[in-house]
Amino acid sequence: MEYRGNNNILNNYYEKTGRRRRKILVVDDDDISREVLGRILGDYYEMVNAENGAEALKILRSKSHKISLILLDLIMPVMGGYEFLDILTKDEGFSSIPVIVTTSRDCEEDEVRCLESGASDYVLKPYRPEIVRRRVDRIIRMRETASILNMVERDRLTGLYSKESFYLEVERLLECNPDIEYDMVVADVEKFKLINDRLGTKVGDQVLCYMADRYRQILGDRGICARLHGDVFAILIEHGDGSWKRTLLRQWNEDGEGVPIRNVVIKYGIYENVSRDIPPFGMCDRAILALKRIKNMYGRYAARYDDSLRAQLLREQQIQDCMEEALREHQFQVYYQPKYDINSSHISGAEALVRWKHPEFGFMSPGEFIPLFERNGFITQLDFYVWEETCRNIKRWMDEGRSIVPISVNISRMDFETPDLAEKIINLVDGYGIDREFLHLEITESVYTDEKEGLIEEIHTLKQSGFKIEMDDFGSGYSSLNMLSEIEVDVLKLDMRFIQECTENKRSILSFVISLAKWLNLVTIAEGVETREQVEQLKRFGCDFVQGYYYAKPMSLSDFEKFMDRDGLEQLEEQEKPFDLEIVTPEPSEVKKDTVLIVEDNGMNRVILRDMLEPFYNVEEALNGMEAFEYLNEHPGKVSVILLDLMMPVMDGFQFMRKRAQEKAVLEIPVIVTSESDENSDLMALRMGAERFVGKPYSEELLLLSVKNAVEHWKLEHRE
Repeated sequence: MEYRGNNNILNNYYEKTGRRRRKILVVDDDDISREVLGRILGDYYEMVNAENGAEALKILRSKSHKISLILLDLIMPVMGGYEFLDILTKDEGFSSIPVIVTTSRDCEEDEVRCLESGASDYVLKPYRPEIVRRRVDRIIRMRETASILNMVERDRLTGLYSKESFYLEVERLLECNPDIEYDMVVADVEKFKLINDRLGTKVGDQVLCYMADRYRQILGDRGICARLHGDVFAILIEHGDGSWKRTLLRQWNEDGEGVPIRNVVIKYGIYENVSRDIPPFGMCDRAILALKRIKNMYGRYAARYDDSLRAQLLREQQIQDCMEEALREHQFQVYYQPKYDINSSHISGAEALVRWKHPEFGFMSPGEFIPLFERNGFITQLDFYVWEETCRNIKRWMDEGRSIVPISVNISRMDFETPDLAEKIINLVDGYGIDREFLHLEITESVYTDEKEGLIEEIHTLKQSGFKIEMDDFGSGYSSLNMLSEIEVDVLKLDMRFIQECTENKRSILSFVISLAKWLNLVTIAEGVETREQVEQLKRFGCDFVQGYYYAKPMSLSDFEKFMDRDGLEQLEEQEKPFDLEIVTPEPSEVKKDTVLIVEDNGMNRVILRDMLEPFYNVEEALNGMEAFEYLNEHPGKVSVILLDLMMPVMDGFQFMRKRAQEKAVLEIPVIVTSESDENSDLMALRMGAERFVGKPYSEELLLLSVKNAVEHWKLEHRE
């Protein structure tokens, strides 16, 4: 009699309830092996095939919640079985899926290694159908039984579903109600830790229980609720007409009697009309992503997940998929931004910054990938890469007899979790045979909020070994005199917001910080310096060094070397300022070779820009992004810089920048964004891939300086 185990009963159940059959993922590069397994198991399970581990991972990322078991061959191209197992066991979303290894090698050593790597079982080829079916059925049933037995259905404190049981209930509810639309909502108490710290955990527990009771009353029979962890709750509720939102989002103090304490702020992330193609934890992740947009934002209590966040998730996944390959292929490039002595205008050093030139996406903004790498931990590998590239370049400059200035490299917060960090940095520098004074180490003051003791010890070791320690972004929100007394630093880098938003209050604070640094025998560097007025003000305050676009932007290695050769210390001594408009503005006859393309639909703005630029440059105009591309295609290589407005008909500035990223010839032309100013304008322009931002109404000096720097950079890039 043919073996069918319990699958007849289960399959009948699936047919009656409409619930899906279990899926098995077969990972094998051999067509015949996949076909044989399909014949053995296809009557009982839905089969999904992959030809190697990499292809299987892509399937799991979209269907992991639907895969009940994996049949895995060991020897495959691209990604073999052992590498696949290693990745699988480290991923929280995949590690619970059982794996049966299939192989033609009857080797005890292989079997032990597979089981140690996380496999659940091991079967040999050629397959014995009844054995394969029994083992598959047994492992799937064991997994499902264990999930039920190990799952704590209810949260002990609130009586709501626990996270695991909530996810199962979400699946059940969605499957049983295919015609009903649902929303996923995640709630989080703002600064809940302070409640526990100040009032005690008993009051904190009362707050959580009150929230649970409130959500039960609001939901009724229209949804379910869980306490995911700590002060984070998840709610699946019928979408309906949205009237529930007004009740749910009503703030704490409006609830009247029964509130344990006042002034509790709750933030909500909402993922509307959930997709049934993603697992419940993915629905929660989307709601959490929306919630993070309003964390610590006053007056904002709810945020919705939208297409932009979805695009962000997909983009982040794209970046993560290719980051390791990019490191191996040296797609990451080290750029250098010079630092200047504010009194002599001599180049006194430079900061090493990382840029990513992707073969498909082009240059990617550090603001896009650095925060992601800091979250997923890849920043440590990238930092080590930058340190080594910098040491290699310093060594080459020494061998070539070039002038050498100290180069600062960043140490991220995650780096301090690396065992023996100080020893590794010391060995790296000594291995290249360079003096430690040529590699300065920058840390952000925010690292002080984490593991202070380990941080202080590592910095002390580095300091005693001869390294200069720079505190980056000083004044960004974590500063304290206690920190300066505990961490041995040599240099304070002042937060660029002090420079760019120098109100009366901030001027006073800036002056005080510089005076404090002098009292502590610390050197000060101001970054983000963009105007002559800022330089003069910093001089009056007694700042030592400056860094910013007024002097020089970050530049590639070759450009930095040319820059040092051309503007060496001897030449700089003869100049009052390296980029003073009165000194460096060429005669009109010289600059008429260079063309500036104004992309602006407002006629008055075009007239203003033309009047400023025409004495020095050829000026061309386009009313929108579409016209700009037509002109650029008809006149290849003519335009040296583009002035781009953002809000235009037909093709606006945002669409232009997206299309520019796909056309190599246009991508090489520097872009200066011109639009209405706000506090995030500079950051927005850089994230779009622009060189910089010039706000409206235009400052003639700033505009001409920005265009001049951009034109010089373009010429440098295209010099034979």
